[in-house]
Amino acid sequence: MSSTVAPAHNPSSDIRLVPVEIAPETFWVGKREPGNIFYANPYLRRFRGTDTKTQRPTEFNLLIDPGSSSDFSAMHTKVTSLIGGMERLSAMFVNHQDPDVGSSASLISARYAPRAGILCSEDTWRLIVHQNLPRNRFIPTEKFAQGLSVPTGHKLLPVPSPFCHFRGAVMLYDPQTRVLFTGDLFGGLTDSNAKGLWADESDWAGIRAFHQIYMPVNAALVRAVATIRKLEPGVEMIAPQHGRIIRGALVQQFLDRMERLQVGLDIMDEAQDRTHLQAWNAVLDRVLSLARGYLGASVDAKLAASKELPDTATYDGKGLHVNRLGKWTLEHVVDLLCHGEPPEIAGPIIVEATSAAAEYNLPTPHLDLEGTGAQSHVSLLDT
Repeated sequence: MSSTVAPAHNPSSDIRLVPVEIAPETFWVGKREPGNIFYANPYLRRFRGTDTKTQRPTEFNLLIDPGSSSDFSAMHTKVTSLIGGMERLSAMFVNHQDPDVGSSASLISARYAPRAGILCSEDTWRLIVHQNLPRNRFIPTEKFAQGLSVPTGHKLLPVPSPFCHFRGAVMLYDPQTRVLFTGDLFGGLTDSNAKGLWADESDWAGIRAFHQIYMPVNAALVRAVATIRKLEPGVEMIAPQHGRIIRGALVQQFLDRMERLQVGLDIMDEAQDRTHLQAWNAVLDRVLSLARGYLGASVDAKLAASKELPDTATYDGKGLHVNRLGKWTLEHVVDLLCHGEPPEIAGPIIVEATSAAAEYNLPTPHLDLEGTGAQSHVSLLDT
């Protein structure tokens, strides 16, 4: 029987302020700001039932990929609203070592939930332990290849996904709800105008872009997809660390596409092929046309100020023509256009660049997904 029909959620609720129940007792507790195209998704899984040993009512609260320290306040507020306080966390699960996945774990362990276990792979632990995490709270996923039981009698299954994108990456499957927490796998960019947490067809372009930048090779994706297909009962919802949540028919559709997706080393040299230059020029035309709608004449000023652009392209004050290194040129132009601009301008330009490249079957450009050049990031010299 299907278990992942999401509980009723008031669509008028502001997800910046309230948690979202994506499956029974499973909540998105992340931070989301208007105009952003890249954000993290921590989740809370609340198990409630009878202790299998004492036969008394009990609960087990698991925080999945707690997120970065910069998102901590939003996550803390939402978790507290659900379970009454962070001290009631029983454990944290960390998919891999990147700071955006679990850098808040050290703060949580030291101050808010000093008894909570830390569940991750041994490869991941060897790196995140250097964030001053308590060694006596480490629970290695390798010990639970056949699944682990929580005190309420529920089961959880760690699912290794090596090199997606880190050697020690491990997904977590909840067979009760049939939700698979995949970490970076199936994560992606989200259009700045997208509403809500549920993925649709438009999300694939952002997923494709993210994976072509960060995943090392298609063979790693093929292995991970094969592992997912073998899970019993079958997966009905994919809850990634970034982007939006995948459910329904999109689960199988995106699995099929992921299996065939060329990434990383598969496409690294492809951008050097001169037969692609015409397509790169078409992408640049689209990006510049969109940018002029937002920025007007300042587009030409930004391009003219570049000392590197003449190395790969010809700019006559009106039009830009790529002569070589199309992918690099697009990346450089997008960086020029977005520098100093707010997310509501930089976001659409980045999305246009990645979606246009996808339409022409070109390698995904490596862009500043988190907008570090945007106006909202104030230099210390300006303060």
